[in-house]
Amino acid sequence: MIAIRPSFLKRASLCALAACLLAGPALSAGIAEPTPEQIEDYEKVDDTQRVKLLIHLTRTGRQDLADTLLSRYPLQGKHAANRTLFIQGMILKADGDLTGAAKKFRSALADDPKLTLVRAELAKTLVELEQDDSATHHLRLLAADAPTEQDAAGIRAFVDKVDARRPYRFNAYIAAAPSSNVNNGSSHSTVYSPIFGSNLTIGEDSRKTSGIGAAVGANAALNKRLGNDLSFVAAANGEVRIYDESDFNYIALSQSAEMRYMFERGYLGFGGVASQSVDDDSLDMSYVSYGPRVSARLNLTARDTLTASSTYEWRDYTASTSTDGTAWMNDVAWTHAFNAATNVTLSGGFDDVNLELKQASYDSWSGGLALYKELPMGITTSLTGEVKFSEFDDVNLLAGVVRNDIRYVAGIGLTKRDLNLFGFAPELSYTYVRNASNITMYDYDSHSVDFRLTKDF
Repeated sequence: MIAIRPSFLKRASLCALAACLLAGPALSAGIAEPTPEQIEDYEKVDDTQRVKLLIHLTRTGRQDLADTLLSRYPLQGKHAANRTLFIQGMILKADGDLTGAAKKFRSALADDPKLTLVRAELAKTLVELEQDDSATHHLRLLAADAPTEQDAAGIRAFVDKVDARRPYRFNAYIAAAPSSNVNNGSSHSTVYSPIFGSNLTIGEDSRKTSGIGAAVGANAALNKRLGNDLSFVAAANGEVRIYDESDFNYIALSQSAEMRYMFERGYLGFGGVASQSVDDDSLDMSYVSYGPRVSARLNLTARDTLTASSTYEWRDYTASTSTDGTAWMNDVAWTHAFNAATNVTLSGGFDDVNLELKQASYDSWSGGLALYKELPMGITTSLTGEVKFSEFDDVNLLAGVVRNDIRYVAGIGLTKRDLNLFGFAPELSYTYVRNASNITMYDYDSHSVDFRLTKDF
């Protein structure tokens, strides 16, 4: 890890060090050659002091001298490579080459994601490049690693300013669509029915898998600050998935809008959500849902954040009114940041789904764990796991028993964060689902693979 801390910039000793090392005739901004006295003083100090001096030079318009000293006296030790990348980035930034500077900073973070000072310079450079999505990603990670809540609040306020200069966001993507049992079809060929006293064959449409398809999606968002205490947030998303067999194709849309009351440690939001599914043949609505939502965020400490939401929605299926009904969904999550490169989230949820068909109505309880970790070699990994218990309201008419499910979900996502493709990084994720049910027809496992490009890197 680099032995550099942001606090050294506040120390008056740095100015004294610079004056000592650069004693002698004053250097103008365009002169890169140090004097013999300056060389003698520079050779007397260790690498830690040299790094501080080189940073000071790049920040005070003498990056040419910093470049000369760095080339003539290469840094040594196990931290030398990342220290050199950082100084080179600072030199490029001082010369106005922001793209080159960001690349150097990303290379250092790819090797060691715990370099807070490097991340801070990268975030500021990305803001200047107007790569706001990536900049705010790093700023939020820095806020989680702030030494005090006051420092974290200052970073979050800066994030708000970055968001305010471009309140409208639009993203589009093309990805590999999930494969294998996307319709949650059973992996069994028969189901026992006590009503008929024998095994019944499950239709092929409920057993076959989809294969890998293509997904095309887009999302738009608006985040508009309305004075000091209010903010309006809205989003719209759409996705089309296409497979070799058109039975698996679908078009999904969703929208949300929310007014948020902002306070020092978070917000309280009131709004609504809606979603639709469209029949890919007729382009008619096959499913519609809508309803109100309440959400909240509370920054407990600089490293701990609590979020919660509660949504009540009405559901309407065109094909079958027996599955129409309502759903009340509640979620809460606590995130703890160990540092800017590592955080963990614990989550819980409760859903109450009431449909006209009582055997399809259920209550469910869930618990989850997620880990975000930036690793060396420029790899970012996201590990997720969830267990969900569902208890249905009435006897299943086919199976003759009340259905009970336990659903296990495990996922891993990998991002190559130092591979910058026109402002995006490649992201690959895999999800495995095991639904264990006391009714054979609903007992299955499934796999999904997703590849896309992300700006959160």
